[in-house]
Amino acid sequence: MRARIEFFRVTFGTHQTGQMMDAPKVQSIADAIYTAPRFDLRWHLESAIDRTWAQVVYIWLMCVERQLTLGGSIEVTTDEDHIRITATSERPTVAHPDWERLSSDLGALPAPADVQFHLLPNVSGAYGFVVEFNHRETFTTLTVRRG
Repeated sequence: MRARIEFFRVTFGTHQTGQMMDAPKVQSIADAIYTAPRFDLRWHLESAIDRTWAQVVYIWLMCVERQLTLGGSIEVTTDEDHIRITATSERPTVAHPDWERLSSDLGALPAPADVQFHLLPNVSGAYGFVVEFNHRETFTTLTVRRG
């Protein structure tokens, strides 16, 4: 329960660039929510990351949870200038329609269960991040880099 509260605090809180989170803390919070048997979550974090990076990663995890309804593998890699998150599934998936919010304004707000798709481009844009999204049949990648 505590991990879920911390997850939502990071995901929906306000942060300033320069606030750091230890890599083990970022991982343990997400691992408590996105663990086996549904997801295989693998991290490649060497050191502390900016809390804004953690916020984007957590929002993206919420998006990919809606994308991979049957589960799959998620790999998170970061360095100073970018985050790359790759989700793979054993079965082909169709891109969730709200991914289009990353590249265009769809007007109406998403359903409450899909609010993360609205938050991702807005939060990323507020921090000056550039977001690249790619979906193929069995994998989805998101790359976020400092603009």
